[in-house]
Amino acid sequence: MYKSQFIGLDEKPCDTKCLLCDCTFVLPTNETDFLTHLFKAHRLVIADVSKIASLRSYIHYWRVKFREAPLTTYCTTLLMDCTPDGQPSKNEHYFLLSDCLSEDKTLRNEIHQAKLEWALAQQEAERTDKSFKRGCMFCRTEFCGSRIIYIKHLFQKHNLHLGKPDNLVFVDELLDKIQNNIESLICIYCEKTFKDRTVLKEHMRKKFHKCINPYNKMYDKFYINNYSESEGTTWKQGQPNSEKNLDLGGGSSENEDEESSWSDWNDESIEIICLLCNYSNNEFACILRHMQEAHNFDFEETVKDLTFYEKVKIVNYIKRQIQLQQCIFCEAKSDNVLEHMKNQQHFKIPAQKVWNHPEYYFPMSENDSFLYNLDATSNSDEESDIENLPEAM
Repeated sequence: MYKSQFIGLDEKPCDTKCLLCDCTFVLPTNETDFLTHLFKAHRLVIADVSKIASLRSYIHYWRVKFREAPLTTYCTTLLMDCTPDGQPSKNEHYFLLSDCLSEDKTLRNEIHQAKLEWALAQQEAERTDKSFKRGCMFCRTEFCGSRIIYIKHLFQKHNLHLGKPDNLVFVDELLDKIQNNIESLICIYCEKTFKDRTVLKEHMRKKFHKCINPYNKMYDKFYINNYSESEGTTWKQGQPNSEKNLDLGGGSSENEDEESSWSDWNDESIEIICLLCNYSNNEFACILRHMQEAHNFDFEETVKDLTFYEKVKIVNYIKRQIQLQQCIFCEAKSDNVLEHMKNQQHFKIPAQKVWNHPEYYFPMSENDSFLYNLDATSNSDEESDIENLPEAM
């Protein structure tokens, strides 16, 4: 319905006209002023604004619609006993624009989907780009070709927590923002300004401020899980309670805390669960062997020609189907889906058009240990690097 008209995906500050008049506001910078204007000047309230993936695009759509028909065509009318400025008054009319209207719900979903696809396309471009070149912001090391290696270096050598590379997007812009803060003597966590680099270094070390501020919405753009449809899932939820030291001097920090952090991530006691049943083991090879012997499903052979992202989608697709008691191949629903798949020899994946959708990029559960081991099915050093970093975000 709407993707052909989609605008403002990157949400850079831009003049945006009101839905109902010619007043202009810079969105998303002046969002609060804009919403206040809607209420006071037009008695219009937009429900769940924070869940709209691109407010500018949403406004653009409804501005066109409201030229064609009055508010009452699309909005719910509410009666309140006060005027917009708070004065008592009986039966004052207000209007609510929400996803209770099917057209509004469809619009919100399409904007979200378009923004998700836009972000994933950007992330894929960054992942395959080999022209990356940047010097470390803390030491003199130069990096070429891989953003993943650079991010890994920041964590290993300087204890700077940015999160797992497969959750990052617009990496260059994120690194620019962090480097600008450091060079401006601003702590990247509490965002206080210090008099010199030495004082900043000591502050960040003693206060454990070696990660970005999880409450600064400016950083939301740089984490793919913020583009997920699931509510309440944000990059800040995985923020570590106890951080390691950030060495602004450029030296290696091979201390016990860092080793403990890495050993936690690589702990072989973490249980991995079969994609098709409840069998678990802490050895990925045992899981693969179990799937082959118990279910006649050769996962390695199935995904051998797929990209890392396609493997992620396959895993999440299979888990979703099993959770819904639906066959992974024909999608038939059954009270005993494994028996159905065995009888029908359906332990195989369907055509790519069935599972290759952005919605399957996101795991069915947090800290999915099977996904952590996907690099074991790949010959790519770059893909292996992705899973070697701890879950910092």
